[in-house]
Amino acid sequence: NHLMVLGLLVFEATVHRHQLYFRLRNDLKPPSFSVIFQFITRQHLDHGVLPCVKYFINFGFYKFGLEISLIMAVNVIGQRMDFYALLHSCALLAVLSRRRRKAIGEVWPKYCCFTAGLMVFQYLLCIGIPPALCYPWRTAVQPLNSNVIKWFYLPDFAMRPNPSFIFDHLLLLCSSLQWQVFVEENRAAVRLLAGDNVEISRNLDPCSFNQFIPVDNFLHCSYLDMVKVFVYSYFFWLVLCLIFITGTTRINIFCLGYLVACFYFMLFGGSVLMQPVRYILRLWDWLIAYTCFVIAMKNLL
Repeated sequence: NHLMVLGLLVFEATVHRHQLYFRLRNDLKPPSFSVIFQFITRQHLDHGVLPCVKYFINFGFYKFGLEISLIMAVNVIGQRMDFYALLHSCALLAVLSRRRRKAIGEVWPKYCCFTAGLMVFQYLLCIGIPPALCYPWRTAVQPLNSNVIKWFYLPDFAMRPNPSFIFDHLLLLCSSLQWQVFVEENRAAVRLLAGDNVEISRNLDPCSFNQFIPVDNFLHCSYLDMVKVFVYSYFFWLVLCLIFITGTTRINIFCLGYLVACFYFMLFGGSVLMQPVRYILRLWDWLIAYTCFVIAMKNLL
């Protein structure tokens, strides 16, 4: 593993030096944004399937990095299932309670520091104390149960904590990159290349959306238009199918909330999407909040 990491570092340094030498030799300026396809910007997104794919290769994390980071946080919770996973659940609830992207961006540096600090602290717990000493939870009159020690991720000579931090590292990596995105999206040069990440106004009426959309109607039967039709017309029902599957794969009290949410959305169908934006987002906020609550409670129980 160490040789693999060393090889990746050497490869990255070699590519970086080669690019720097090539630009100096040909009198080229470095790009203002680290992208793979240099001449693909937000204006090329709607020109076809291939430009669309190139755009998302360039700026996919810029657009969906926050969602990817939240998925990584849920993955850490599901993989660990201990006391620190409960702390990650509380941090996830605290971040999502801000709701708006701008408000989340304000607390995101604290979330990154929390993730980094928690990872360093867990590493120190894995190192433990010298073997000549003893841990109080083992030498007490009533020592803690081994399962309790494992759940609290306490250092122990009899049963050492699992030192694998691969999922925590991926969460820290994605959250750090997202911190950079929150900084970059406020620059005018980046907005010209990648587009803005400004949220839609909550006071708009869905019936009047067409006058605020800068692109043409996507009913011209190109392959990209077919993808757009699927996403905007059927993705709502796909999400309802996932909610229904989540509520029926296990029989417990928490799944009842998913079934109630699924049948509520199915009762009104596509007419829900024609309601004011504030009403639609409030429903989805409640659904996301309930999902985070279930994740935290299952981990605690």
